[in-house]
Amino acid sequence: MVSITAYGGVDEIGGNKFLLEDKGAKIYLDFGQSFNFGEEYFYEYLQPRSAHGLEVYFEFGLVPKVKRLYSKSMLEKTDFKYEEPDIDAVFISHSHSDHVNHIPFLDESVPVYMGHGTHRILEAYHKLYPQFCDIGEHSNMHFFKSGDRINVRHLIIEPVHVEHSVPGAYGFIIHTSKGPLVYTGDFRMHGPKSSMTREFIEKSVDARPYAMMCEGTRMASEQEHNYTEAEVEGKVDEIVKNSKGIVFGYFSMSNIDRFMSFYRTALRNKRILVIDTKFAYLLDNLKDKIKDLPDVLNDPSILVYFRLSKTGTYAESDYYLYERKYMGRMIAYEEISKNQKKFLMHMSFNKLMELVYIQPKNADYIYSSSEHFLEGEDNEKERKVLENWMEHFKVKFHKAHCSGHASRKDLEGAIKAINPKILIPIHTQNAGDFQGFHKNIVMLKKDGKVEI
Repeated sequence: MVSITAYGGVDEIGGNKFLLEDKGAKIYLDFGQSFNFGEEYFYEYLQPRSAHGLEVYFEFGLVPKVKRLYSKSMLEKTDFKYEEPDIDAVFISHSHSDHVNHIPFLDESVPVYMGHGTHRILEAYHKLYPQFCDIGEHSNMHFFKSGDRINVRHLIIEPVHVEHSVPGAYGFIIHTSKGPLVYTGDFRMHGPKSSMTREFIEKSVDARPYAMMCEGTRMASEQEHNYTEAEVEGKVDEIVKNSKGIVFGYFSMSNIDRFMSFYRTALRNKRILVIDTKFAYLLDNLKDKIKDLPDVLNDPSILVYFRLSKTGTYAESDYYLYERKYMGRMIAYEEISKNQKKFLMHMSFNKLMELVYIQPKNADYIYSSSEHFLEGEDNEKERKVLENWMEHFKVKFHKAHCSGHASRKDLEGAIKAINPKILIPIHTQNAGDFQGFHKNIVMLKKDGKVEI
């Protein structure tokens, strides 16, 4: 008997946490945190105490009460008795929080498998943002690459790379006692590495799976046009070419495809790309994994922005140890302010204070990240603050973005090509929209167990 229990990733985008059981074998596919995790009970400084482990999370039903899964320290203040785990493995598809954030709750001995790149990204983010990114302690961590075949009891798990908005993303082909099961993770087909997703689809077709767990983030998308990364780069290039001043851009640091679009734009327009010390650290730690990445320590087209700090003299002692490595590539606000048209600068929301020092003239700001920020009600206050800063400094605002997820049309094409006997929608708020794509659909329910 093969069964799936969904502890997350059902009737929501994200929060993937699926338990696959087959003849005594137990593996989790992802172990993520929902995007709205705890928002009904926590607010700003009203947060669970980390020293209390899972106590508060259990109280409000935010983490599933599953025996023989969590660590002794996490259960210490709960009514759950600690028992040695009976989970054979947890497989992580990629580094986004909605797929990985709850692995610190796991018992240290539970085997955790993830891609080499995923681990490198998570380690870098933990260094930079320890309060937001922590994968916990694991005595049994394993790293895979595309093409590996991993044996867990009688199961064989094949990770195959896919294209997503973060490097190191994978789907899985899992060979069970009933036949192959395909788990897509998150994927897209409209970026520069779409060939990786096509390879995943081809291998899934060859496996002739009996079941497919398919993400559906954009199933209900009303967007008429599926923007590609190439189109985003073209729009960014046009804005930079026509700008009469400095151009600021915002996108997630882990979106390496987007970074490369901005980098190539800077080269074509003979501008210097300016990133901060955190971004420099991340790129520096990924360059041996991603061959196309420029070397921030030696590339003449990249400079590293150092904020004014402590003594106000840019002394080495003003900065963290990891930042000091990049002081040879330093640029400060004084030089940028004097030669504004020379630069294309990464500028996140929480770095807007630097505009006070730079005093931009005839500037442009390209927002190149999730559309949810610009449209969601939850972000109304933050969005208004951003608008106020743009208005105050008379900065022209632009949008240039494409999704990290497959379009509805591409989802349909992938499903029809792979042609599973059973289709299982996940990672979507619109599972019902899959009905037109397949004749045999199994709908999962939160905390529900389904035999397949």
